[in-house]
Amino acid sequence: MDELKRIGVFTKVIQAKSFSEAARQLGVAKSAVSKQISLLEQEVGVRLLNRSTRKLSLTEAGEIYYKHCEQIVNRAEIAINELRQYQHQPTGTLRVASPIYFGTKQLIPIIKELRCLYPLLKIELLLEDRIVNMVEEGIDLSIRIGWLQDSNLIAKKLCTSATHIFASSEYLSRYGTPKTPLDLVNHQWISLSLLSSPLRWNFTEKANKKEIMVQVNSNLKTNSVDAVISAAENGLGISALAKLSICEQLHTGKLTPILEDYELPSLGVYAVYPHREHLSPKVRVFMEFLEKNCRNAPWS
Repeated sequence: MDELKRIGVFTKVIQAKSFSEAARQLGVAKSAVSKQISLLEQEVGVRLLNRSTRKLSLTEAGEIYYKHCEQIVNRAEIAINELRQYQHQPTGTLRVASPIYFGTKQLIPIIKELRCLYPLLKIELLLEDRIVNMVEEGIDLSIRIGWLQDSNLIAKKLCTSATHIFASSEYLSRYGTPKTPLDLVNHQWISLSLLSSPLRWNFTEKANKKEIMVQVNSNLKTNSVDAVISAAENGLGISALAKLSICEQLHTGKLTPILEDYELPSLGVYAVYPHREHLSPKVRVFMEFLEKNCRNAPWS
């Protein structure tokens, strides 16, 4: 590393045509420049410069050496310029993990916009409802919805989404509509096994803030949010999901919200990444688009 530093000083001396001017451009003392040149000559074992009080010239060995040093310095400058461009222009491959529904409905429009603005950016979208190991799988950014467990990862809350209890009109016509959370124990429950407590739910009555804990029964369990939605649409039971997952079905009437005088804890939407410091441009710009999208979302 010291030799590379001295190559830079040597090249600057030749280009500046004097020790004094090179020292001024480098922001160091003239004696420091002279010392670096002397150490460089010791390392290569030959005299590189002819020195006089009025003139500085290269020796024959110095001319040969300078040609190579000039190329090294030029390549280093090109590398630095490319790095600076990289810091401002997102490039490379961004690996994003997300729950299937959120990735399909929310991230694809963001990716479309990003690809138009940053054509050099490649995106690999990994959609799974399970929580992935970001470090082992080389994930740059992960979207997680719910209540985060403690970890060494950095999490930024983007927004919250209300949790809705729902069923299809077909199911409600056949089995009746629950009036209170306690009525749920007599109904078919579609269970999302990814949850830490898929059968226990803590309701709060909106009018008096009374809390009610209900243990439901389930004959249908799945590890897929999409499967929960499809099962409910087909009249197989009642379930609860974040509004962001069922916003479209509630709007079109495919699913009907129930127990609206009660509420469940809202779910957080988080962007999770491995490191707090030195976020790469590709992660930073994706985060900016993601935050804007979540702020303006109808379910936020």
